[in-house]
Amino acid sequence: MPPSIVITEPVPRWKVWAQFLFKFLFLLLLCAASFYAGMRYQQLRPADLLSATPSPAEPVPALPPTQAEVPPVAAPAEDLLAPRSVDGLRVQSFKVVRDGSAAGQLLYEFELANSGRLFEGRYEFLFFGLQDGRPQQWVFPPEGEPNGGRFRMRVASYVKTSGRIQLPPGLQPQAVVVQLQEPNGLRASRGLTFAESAPAPVAPHNGQ
Repeated sequence: MPPSIVITEPVPRWKVWAQFLFKFLFLLLLCAASFYAGMRYQQLRPADLLSATPSPAEPVPALPPTQAEVPPVAAPAEDLLAPRSVDGLRVQSFKVVRDGSAAGQLLYEFELANSGRLFEGRYEFLFFGLQDGRPQQWVFPPEGEPNGGRFRMRVASYVKTSGRIQLPPGLQPQAVVVQLQEPNGLRASRGLTFAESAPAPVAPHNGQ
């Protein structure tokens, strides 16, 4: 039996190009869909991770150890307590003690020596202490006191004076500075701190 011969007609060129274009468009659409899906995945992935991953607990800062409360200090600096002298006037000695016979009273005594020009002015006391648990400064005699004139003095070469000071209620003095003031400023000063235990009182001198 002779072999059969099948003769196929050639595919038209337009049909070949149509099939090629169809396959190209299909691949292009497939790539675009894959690219779009990848972009959506990248946008949604960080949010999913944040929502799915529990946030670590923030460390609680350690509290400092409890320290004993330090009481306020009202004592002045050492340089303010140190003796000061201008134009030869100096405070040779200075004592302030508590009066054991009267609550809230102090007895003071100081000596002045002058090797310079005449001193004409007044003396005052600047107290540093605690009042109601708070640092406090207080000047004696207070401004406008009726007897403030008795704190005026003239010192040519030497003067020794003494007197009493009535403290305000509740004031616990820690330090005091005696100041010799002239109209143009401070001429001499000297300070001291109060001891824990009150020393024996000194007797007032010259009735001041």
